[in-house]
Amino acid sequence: MLTYVLDVRDLSDVRFVLAPMSETALSLFHLNGTISTPAHLQRWQDNAQAQRDRYDHRLISALIAPGPAIPDFLTPLPRPGVTRPSLDEGLTAIATTDPELIHTQLQQLREGGEPSPPLQRLLDDGERAGPRIAGALERYHRVAIAPVWAAVNRILEADITFRGRELAMGGPTQLFDSLAPQLAWDRDGRLRLDTAYAGEEGEFAAAGRGLTLMPSVFVTRLVSAYSPETAAPHVGYPARGSATLAESTRVVPPGALRRLIGGAKADVLHALVEPVAVGELARRLEVSPSAVSQSLRVLYENGLIDRARSGREVLYRRTPDGERLARGHRP
Repeated sequence: MLTYVLDVRDLSDVRFVLAPMSETALSLFHLNGTISTPAHLQRWQDNAQAQRDRYDHRLISALIAPGPAIPDFLTPLPRPGVTRPSLDEGLTAIATTDPELIHTQLQQLREGGEPSPPLQRLLDDGERAGPRIAGALERYHRVAIAPVWAAVNRILEADITFRGRELAMGGPTQLFDSLAPQLAWDRDGRLRLDTAYAGEEGEFAAAGRGLTLMPSVFVTRLVSAYSPETAAPHVGYPARGSATLAESTRVVPPGALRRLIGGAKADVLHALVEPVAVGELARRLEVSPSAVSQSLRVLYENGLIDRARSGREVLYRRTPDGERLARGHRP
């Protein structure tokens, strides 16, 4: 149990932070199967796994300990007064982290065992480890997080609005009661946290450093990084409305299919689970009708789809060959 002792100064400096880098780092817990992935992240997880060839999945996987745990430096705390740090700010903070600190925290990922080859290479990289990790995370974010970021951002902003209303209407008691069942607030100033991942335990005074609250769609329990002896109090908690992320996550085709026929045509072929017209297909894929038509033409010319008129529309569907290709069947 981790306990923060808050005084009047801390309660007057409660802030909510929305950090793309932190969300990206927290998503890593769902990549290697060490924790149970909630239903609203299943489709996102499938997509991230299907596109492993588009980012350095070996390096990314090396950043996750079986514990499970990730290094603290992957979730840089924003500067005082900053509540919406950009992804670039987070990546820069990682790239410029003290190499000795990076080495120490990477060593902890071994958990007493031999490091994997990718982890060993990072340990041997010295001053280049930070920039390498930042570069790999930037690419991972672009492939796995950016396609759903608009939906994630809406969920987090809506959560912050709701929590702010709770604080305004009922003070700290109502706010803390609304966050998570693993959090308990005592009126004597003690905020008790039963965190998801084992970390430091004990009682620590905030001493006027405030309290940072960070909603996340990638956690189902409370999380807190960094040593409470040196870092200002901060808590990551499950965002209200996270379940709606599933509605905004489109299934992407497997990486092998994308490599074979290209991303755009793979997206179109994979989306043809039923006969559909160009306009509806473009809406589902969030691209222009002309782009869809171009991919449909190539797929039709190669016998992977068929077409038939229905009233004023032309409907497209997979042929048996297209069906086998989309489903990844081997002879």
